[in-house]
Amino acid sequence: MSLPGHAAVDAHLNTGLNSRLNQAMILTSFVGFQVLDSLTTHLGLALQHQELNRIMAPLMATQGELAAYAVKGTAVAVLLAILMLMYRRRPLVWHAYHIAAWITALGVIANLVQLL
Repeated sequence: MSLPGHAAVDAHLNTGLNSRLNQAMILTSFVGFQVLDSLTTHLGLALQHQELNRIMAPLMATQGELAAYAVKGTAVAVLLAILMLMYRRRPLVWHAYHIAAWITALGVIANLVQLL
């Protein structure tokens, strides 16, 4: 049995970015664009292009490409762990991942433009 105000709150949380379908799409696009970014970066480096990410470029220059991918994979894993811990208590966390997916998509587009 729910209290009278809880039904309205539950209905509100199941709309917009907080619906299960939208959350699945955000999560899929976030992880998918991370993978595409790594793939397009690898292809660009194999074709002797410059790393566009100013944070990862020094790491790749000193430690190598594999170390940079390990750092990126660890960062994505930590971000996903934060999401899994916070998504019920703070539903607005989905907005941050939505924005992060778009930013990563822009990075993939920049990599593709460089490859062409």
